[in-house]
Amino acid sequence: MTTPDLLNLLSSSRLQIVEFIKRQGTVTVEETAAALGFGETTVRQHFDHLQKKELLTRQSVPDGPGRPTLRYRLTPAGQQLFPSQDAALFGKMLDFLVLQGYPALIDDFFRQMWRERREELSERLEEAGANTLEERLEVVEAFLAEQGFVPEVTVEEDVVTIRECNCPFSEAVRATRLPCRLEAQFLEQALQRDLKRVGYMPEGHPACVYEFQAASSEDDEDLNQV
Repeated sequence: MTTPDLLNLLSSSRLQIVEFIKRQGTVTVEETAAALGFGETTVRQHFDHLQKKELLTRQSVPDGPGRPTLRYRLTPAGQQLFPSQDAALFGKMLDFLVLQGYPALIDDFFRQMWRERREELSERLEEAGANTLEERLEVVEAFLAEQGFVPEVTVEEDVVTIRECNCPFSEAVRATRLPCRLEAQFLEQALQRDLKRVGYMPEGHPACVYEFQAASSEDDEDLNQV
């Protein structure tokens, strides 16, 4: 993301603060105020706002006698505000492996990745005690949101619609459509339903959209595992 893009998300003052923290790694309120010419109260207010947006986190660090020092750093979400070539590089690596004759190795990688996602989601469903369809949908939606799918789940006239409005694996899909098939299977296994895909981003749709009939409450009682 370029600086103009950052400015669309942050005020000018907060942009200066975020860029200062990015350069320094960790900072204190006092260091930030002195470097940028802001009042310490103003910096604390900006820090509070950035923490609420989950862009900033803090840690108490022992600093000799007396109270520990509070040091602030960017969260992973805050780090993502800055440009990264990771996705493009990953796509180029997949293209290289295909050209070198290793498509099976790519498939093995993605199958392992989705197995790990299923295991993680299974643990979350178990921890949440999610047995009904409504409970499972809530856990699945939160899980997809964490992974960058920007999901929307709606239920209308007994039809459940799951929209994944962002593809965090878009560079991978350029090389192989296996992630798309694995994602459909992932959702089916998580919800124990047969899904129909009615929207597909690689074909020009704004989202990948899955639909299925909501099961009866009697059916829901049997859904105890992913």
